[in-house]
Amino acid sequence: MKLLKKVLVLILVLLGVLGAVWGIDKIKDQRPKIKTEENRGEKENQLIKFAVMADVHSDWDNFKSALEIAKKDESEFVIVAGDLTTIGKKEEFLEAKKILDESGLKYYIILGNHDVWYGRRLNQDIFGEVFGNTYFSFKKDGFKFILINNGDDTGGLEKIKGTEGQKKWIEKETEECLKIDCLVFLHIPLNHPSSIYIMGQDQPAVASQAGELIELFKKNKVKELFAGHLHFSSNYELDGLKTTIVGALTSERNFQSPKFLEIWAQNDGLKKQDIYLEN
Repeated sequence: MKLLKKVLVLILVLLGVLGAVWGIDKIKDQRPKIKTEENRGEKENQLIKFAVMADVHSDWDNFKSALEIAKKDESEFVIVAGDLTTIGKKEEFLEAKKILDESGLKYYIILGNHDVWYGRRLNQDIFGEVFGNTYFSFKKDGFKFILINNGDDTGGLEKIKGTEGQKKWIEKETEECLKIDCLVFLHIPLNHPSSIYIMGQDQPAVASQAGELIELFKKNKVKELFAGHLHFSSNYELDGLKTTIVGALTSERNFQSPKFLEIWAQNDGLKKQDIYLEN
């Protein structure tokens, strides 16, 4: 009888151990499923992650650091919204291209007023010789990206080499913004609630072009505009146009610490975060 009791106790103990092990395994099996469902929901909402940089002014150390951070943060691509260089010499563009290529990131570049200075003086499209088109668009996961060259702060949208036909192109490209979310990138802001450093600052004809762009973007329901130039980041809505000014990467003449912008384009809108460079 005693032997039988011992056997029964042993069986009960073994069953208890097996039950506990089975329960732990069951929990382990469930955890990844729950986590997978959560991640799937996040991924479906987060369509694109990308970085926007501006006003590098040939500060290659800061540029490299920013690209390294963007890559580590798993940005799909980077947009440089003008003033990559100090005066737009070919050797500056070639150095920038080398850094960008070595970063391993996909990139898109538009010109700023510093980038067009030397080429305008020589009547050459130096940027185009290195990077290709000075204005263009592309689509990604339900968003349309329109990159405009308004770097010529004295002549406007079609005055310098490489900008021929840009005005009509912009009109055509933005028609589709009535059906798809459009994000527009250029260097010089079209307006600002307090700064005078906007497109057409000292040129009435160029200011008129800026006004036409604002009306066009409002009419075609452009989602948001991104610009650089001011070396001071801000967000505002003015004249019916939502604008984000990207902070500068350069260490010189910077009103804030060097930084860039990371953007998550989601089904329910844009999530933006300033990324500061470490000192």
